[in-house]
Amino acid sequence: MQKWYEDKRCEEGPVIGGQVCLVRNIAGYPFSEKMEPDQKKNLREEVENAVCAEEAGTGSQFHLIELSDEKDDCCNALIGTQTVPPLMFSRTAGAALLVTDDESVSILINGQEHLCIQVSIAGNRIQEALAKANRIDDLLNRHLTYAYSSRYGYLTASPLYTGTGMSASYLIHLHYLERAQLIAKYQKEYSQFGFTLHGCFRGKNAAPGRVYRLKNRRTLGLSENEVISSLEQLASQLEAQEEKSFRLGGDEEKEYEIDQIYRAYGVLRYARDLDYEETLVYLSYLRAGQLHGILKEETQAPVTAMMFGIHDAVLEKRISRGETMKDSVRRAQYLRDVLPQIDPA
Repeated sequence: MQKWYEDKRCEEGPVIGGQVCLVRNIAGYPFSEKMEPDQKKNLREEVENAVCAEEAGTGSQFHLIELSDEKDDCCNALIGTQTVPPLMFSRTAGAALLVTDDESVSILINGQEHLCIQVSIAGNRIQEALAKANRIDDLLNRHLTYAYSSRYGYLTASPLYTGTGMSASYLIHLHYLERAQLIAKYQKEYSQFGFTLHGCFRGKNAAPGRVYRLKNRRTLGLSENEVISSLEQLASQLEAQEEKSFRLGGDEEKEYEIDQIYRAYGVLRYARDLDYEETLVYLSYLRAGQLHGILKEETQAPVTAMMFGIHDAVLEKRISRGETMKDSVRRAQYLRDVLPQIDPA
């Protein structure tokens, strides 16, 4: 089944996709770090029963992953594909994940909080992600009593989520804004509005692949709609500034950029050994080339899916048993298999 990040709408603009995460704790249980094993077991059973009872209403079919029993590479793959928020992740006894085949909906149980409902969606459609997350949340609330205060809102172990218990984010490709060294300006500006702008993919560099996550860091005292509205406005501003940065370059600079795009394609198409971060840099050029019509439409590649797919742990899941291959070599092979053959413009 096609994953949410393989959807063509991920390639339509600087905004790759959006994610909404609802954090909930169940009344009658201590916060996760204070829970005993039998309490975690009972809580997990309650959540699983609630999901099973309302699965039809959610419009999704879930399968269960026992996180405490999974190998490191499987868990790292879940983080690499953004299926679970890294800050919520836990492999303690009783930790489990209910996830759809397309990975667009995941329900993390016994993570850093009791419950984390995450909905991911391709393109600039964060309102749809919020609506789906709220629908699932309401259905589960029929069976689960959430820890809630009329004064503070949803009660959470981390004060970052107290209030609405919601974090919302956009994944945005800011190739030209980074080239213009303007990211720090927006990071400082947006922090004043309660938002962060930081690299999406992990690496030694701040944002390998020039993909950033724009996310709210405040929930207390704000409604969900206020957070989403502000997020949409800031994302639109970044999109406009990214387009402006692309158009500001002179003829010589644009010729250089075209050369870099085709160089990136050549390396990705023919290399036999590729480092993770260098690959993300080349994919950033490739995505910029496709988005601005430098590369022909009929030969465009699913760059977002490739950005997710080149993670070491994700690649590890693709190989057959008994096959041994260095990650960097496997990465190059995967890209050769996916990238289409193109003719120079």
